[in-house]
Amino acid sequence: MNPTVSHFTFQVSGGAGIAARRLHLALCRAGVKSQLYFGEGESVDSTMVPAFQNHTFFWRNAAALANSWHSRREAPGGFVTSPKWIRKTPLETFGNAPQIVNLHSVLRWLDLPSFFRSLPSGLPAVWTLHDLIPVTGGCHYPGECDHFTNNCGNCPQQKRPAPSDDTHKFFDIKNRCYSGKNLHFVGNSEWTTAQIQRSALARHAKSIRTIHLGIDPQQYQPINKTVARRALGISEGKFVVGFACSDFSEQRKGAHILGEALKSLPAKETVVLILGTGRWPKNITNVETVYLGSVASPRFQSIYYSALDVFAMPSLFETFGLVALEAMACETPVIAYSTSGVKDVVVSNETGLLEKEIGSIPAFTRMLQWMREHAQERATMGAAARHRVVEKFSDSLMADHYTQLYHELAVVD
Repeated sequence: MNPTVSHFTFQVSGGAGIAARRLHLALCRAGVKSQLYFGEGESVDSTMVPAFQNHTFFWRNAAALANSWHSRREAPGGFVTSPKWIRKTPLETFGNAPQIVNLHSVLRWLDLPSFFRSLPSGLPAVWTLHDLIPVTGGCHYPGECDHFTNNCGNCPQQKRPAPSDDTHKFFDIKNRCYSGKNLHFVGNSEWTTAQIQRSALARHAKSIRTIHLGIDPQQYQPINKTVARRALGISEGKFVVGFACSDFSEQRKGAHILGEALKSLPAKETVVLILGTGRWPKNITNVETVYLGSVASPRFQSIYYSALDVFAMPSLFETFGLVALEAMACETPVIAYSTSGVKDVVVSNETGLLEKEIGSIPAFTRMLQWMREHAQERATMGAAARHRVVEKFSDSLMADHYTQLYHELAVVD
């Protein structure tokens, strides 16, 4: 008999929120008694339950003040999140206790001290990491900093780094939260799992493992390229490049790198299709650029990905690379740097191209030019990409792996 599982995610949009929602719905289809609690977004059925939403004037302003208080301490480009939040969120406020708790991205929604304090010592708590906040002093990505392998502090993402800065305090709070709990970390890629294992907080985990994210190959399917381009108003004979992220201004996503690489392509023969929001780099001016905004529908996303000749992912690091997976499911090859979790998704010279010179604009330019000049190879890579997604990254396979984990923990505990 399947154990009952409660998932917790701050929102059901964005990369982490979408991944949490996909896992929950796949588990439901597999017969698991799963419920998803979330702070922002909309329910698709009764198994998705909104909780602690900031609908009132009071809570909206309290949240804004809390965010502002911590952001004033951050260095430019830094992002550090406190494990505490503006109200207590013990497990009992969510109803009957499940047999398994599965956390996702819960920053600025769950108050970790009150939540973990309310967990019975034997209750299995699985934490699926979509970024590294659970195992650092509060940063999403530590970059070259390795302070999280000890106890954080002197954080380069703080305006005034010091041995006892916010990251040191936040790390200590997590140490106390995790101590004595039946905690299990799950990395969404081998790279993420390796970072978890490096963290000093990992000593509290009863187990650490990798379970890749997955998507529904029936929702993401290739559409005839000519039809897809006509639907988006793209002229015949163009070389179409895609790029997608939630915030163009986030440096690690590499929009500025793509902008420089695009300068090498003939302007009149190139179109860039953009999904996402934020300020687009000013250096991308030489080619036709089509902004499609934020698109949540898998059907529309399939049209977008199918219209592309290549999907460009110049990220400096990613815990996984969900957009690359979506593009591959639509038979579009991917070009990216050979970094972090992306290496689990894209196979170089098979489903796309990976470049070892991370951050190199000339190297990314070479991959872009190669894709433009090799139409037949692009098609072959696209077909191989779709096959890889179906065989290794389906949401049903992801659900199977999590179900096995839940059963293992329920039996042991």
